[in-house]
Amino acid sequence: MKFSDIMDTLAGTFLFVALVCCVIGMIGLCNKKPVTPPVEEMIVIDSLITTNDSIKIQVNKLDSIKNAKVIEVRSLDNDSTIKLFYKLVSE
Repeated sequence: MKFSDIMDTLAGTFLFVALVCCVIGMIGLCNKKPVTPPVEEMIVIDSLITTNDSIKIQVNKLDSIKNAKVIEVRSLDNDSTIKLFYKLVSE
């Protein structure tokens, strides 16, 4: 038996094993069933999305109130700034 005969046999064996692996992989992909989450999990996810959206709305409202207060404070002149300072200190 020559070295080239051994190499040819090994190459043929490798190709056969690779072909078998590909066939097994294709059968596995064809038999894969789609995974659908249970209804209970979908309901929990929907309620979390609703809660998240309501929190976003609350944050946006607070942000707009904050922006209005910032504009109000920026528009103050020196006299009204001092009055506001004294009002805040007295509270």
